[in-house]
Amino acid sequence: MNTSTLTQKAQFENGTMFKTNEDMLYVLQLNGSWYDMGKQYGNLAKEHMQPMYDKLVQAEINSGLISQQEAFKLFGSRIFISLTTRRKQYFQGVADALGWPVEKVIVLDQCGPMAIYLQKLHSFSGCSSLAAWGESTTDGSTIVGRNMDWSEIFLDFPVYVTVYNPTDGSNGIANVSWPGWTWMVTGFNDKGVYTDLHDGTSMGGNIISVEKPSFLNSVFDFMAESDNAEALSFRYQAAKTDVSSIWMVADSQGSACSYENVIQENRKRVADTGASSFVTVNTFLNPDWGIGVRETQSFSLKRLANLQALHAEKAGQIDAAAMRDIFDLPLYNEDGSFKEHGGVTKPTNQDVDLTNYQVVSDLNKLQMSVKLPALGSDAQWINIDIKALFNQ
Repeated sequence: MNTSTLTQKAQFENGTMFKTNEDMLYVLQLNGSWYDMGKQYGNLAKEHMQPMYDKLVQAEINSGLISQQEAFKLFGSRIFISLTTRRKQYFQGVADALGWPVEKVIVLDQCGPMAIYLQKLHSFSGCSSLAAWGESTTDGSTIVGRNMDWSEIFLDFPVYVTVYNPTDGSNGIANVSWPGWTWMVTGFNDKGVYTDLHDGTSMGGNIISVEKPSFLNSVFDFMAESDNAEALSFRYQAAKTDVSSIWMVADSQGSACSYENVIQENRKRVADTGASSFVTVNTFLNPDWGIGVRETQSFSLKRLANLQALHAEKAGQIDAAAMRDIFDLPLYNEDGSFKEHGGVTKPTNQDVDLTNYQVVSDLNKLQMSVKLPALGSDAQWINIDIKALFNQ
């Protein structure tokens, strides 16, 4: 474990980019109106956003899979016109800072769904999450561990922990993602409400509805306005998605559930009565779908079983350190066989994806640990005091 000392790398107006003890991990603290925070993000992230755009968007245009005009229409202007005022102001701020058309900024933000639309990915991502609370944790706090599993292509780009401190009365938000991807991926707000994304396309299909708004950006708004898991859950219940997805929901009060979403409907899965843990992977586990419990190419059912077993072994002793230990355990041996008493982490690609980053969150103390396991055996957990960055 490495308690990171943040070192200022750059500042623009009221926004600051910090270096951590890991060269590929940065922390951004943004403050002000949503437009101001967009300007701050654009100025601080510009050195990393252009390479992201070149590799993830421009490469698809150059290959002839999609024209710039079509990309800007389907994954730029379509998204922008249906955004909330908050998100419009934010993206306009990013665009103004970069000197980009706002459509270009949003296409970068949405190039994951665009890749699915172009049928370039077998799935959106793998991913595994474990939430523990109450009797499972040492002090009753809610601790969430999460792996973001996706493609080796993202190893070329740093990971950002971006902390938003809005002045319009919205909740502060901490979100872990890559440069230019500012939809809600992994994180929590200043009320201790947590959510993260898992692949749903392996269950709901590689289908994008281009007649719906961006659900990924809608979730960011949900987090800005929800003070507990119940309020966040109501928002999921009332919305429809444009891409099949699975979302973990938890909060500091000891509540957890998930939403399994296809473009036609959303279905909620809840913890067993009296449970003090909840696991989410990229299989639809709500039996109401009527499709049975199905394995994925990234072995989500094996990861589910491993996390359930590890929780049972450590129940009552789980704190942030114990959760980090759980997520340090690999899924595979070096020869490609499943590790006995293994975990869920894939530092290398041994099936269809690898673990790009890991996050452990304490929702009561508003602390976060981040690790980039694919960087090798020297990778360390970096602790980030999000509460302090929330100016609390």
